Amino acid sequence: MNGCPECGTMLAEGVATCPGCGYEAREETTTCPRCKETIAADADACRACGHLLIDATCDRHPDRPAPGQCALCGTALCTECESGDGAYHKCRDHAAVPIIEGWSQVLSLADEVEAQLIEDNLRAEGVDARVMSQKDHLAFPVDLGDLAVVRILVPTYAYEEARRMIASHQDSVGEVSFGCPRCGEPYSEGVSVCGACGEALF
Repeated sequence: MNGCPECGTMLAEGVATCPGCGYEAREETTTCPRCKETIAADADACRACGHLLIDATCDRHPDRPAPGQCALCGTALCTECESGDGAYHKCRDHAAVPIIEGWSQVLSLADEVEAQLIEDNLRAEGVDARVMSQKDHLAFPVDLGDLAVVRILVPTYAYEEARRMIASHQDSVGEVSFGCPRCGEPYSEGVSVCGACGEALF
């Protein structure tokens, strides 16, 4: 099985179209020389790690070559501007954002139910998302730090879009409040079924 080069969904051999994003899986692909991710053969950069496959210059220092772009925002980076951990190119603004096997942490919470609702709403708005909690800690070959935290992960290339969506749903104290993923109706904490359309909320 290989991962879809667009969204990362695992594809069985012979599958023509990705069920996650509609990508035509039979298009020509290549392997990123840096992270070994399968990517479209005509890609300018690896969507997973940010390695540039074309000649480019640094966005901040146009006289310097850029071997990569920030995997999270796409800013072209020279070696001086690079703040990544070796596996992923990152700009200074995103240096502290954890990336786990091509998935970036877009938000951390203490409540798994709230995280699940945010995941459902991101997916309803077209952004692939996963919740990773304490029960998932053995599935990742990296140190995840505090296991009491529930993390919401999105593919690196969807990080900026997911941050914008979450920010548009935050109140003045930083609480995130989405509506029902089916009809958009807001609901109170602890409600398990949308009062407007009957959709299960977790």
